[in-house]
Order: sequence, then C-alpha cells, then structure tokens
Amino acid sequence: MNSIGNGAEGATPILLLKTKSIPNDGYEDQFSSKENGICYEPAFVPVLEHIYLEEGLDIVRDLLRKKQIGKVASSKYGGLIFTSQRAVEAFARLVEEGKGARLLPAIDFNNI
Repeated sequence: MNSIGNGAEGATPILLLKTKSIPNDGYEDQFSSKENGICYEPAFVPVLEHIYLEEGLDIVRDLLRKKQIGKVASSKYGGLIFTSQRAVEAFARLVEEGKGARLLPAIDFNNI
C-alpha cells in the first residue's frame, strides 16, 4: 500500500468499508474530488452481505397488488421512500417479477 499522500497523483489511499454502488458511488465521487489541494484514492472493502428478506418483500408485494400505496383516500400508505440502493434493487425486483404476474398494472407511478 502507498504511504499517506503518495497514492495516484499524490492522492491519499483510504479504505471505505462498503460495497461500491453501481453505476456511480457518491462516496467515491466525493473522496476522489480534489478539494483544497487534498485528494483521496478510495478503495472499497465489502464488509456486509445482503439478502432479500422475503417476509418484507411479501408485505410490499401485497400492498402493491391491493393498490394500498398512493395518494387516493383508500390507500393505506401515501408513498414509498427509498433509503438505500439496496431498497431500490429490492423494489426493482418486485417490479420485474410483477410484469409477468400482472402486478405492474396495479402500480400507478403518477399516483405514488
């Protein structure tokens, strides 16, 4: 490993204890940007492994099938908030599987 300050073009090598987000990683962008003459060379070290929790996916799947997420008065929830790339990936999985199971027509993206 390079000594501090002697990475690529004088960048300081740093470890980010996370999986690199695709297609872009905000941490990489932030730390790779030169600011006040300081630049870092991030290296990603995955320390967690995620798995989809079927119980949670079943809840969201059921809410989508029953049209319980939206702005209409009969909805149980007024919307969805994605707090991570993993949450987006899980939702995308539901959308993909719903295309064949006719779940997708229940999703009115203009009404969420």
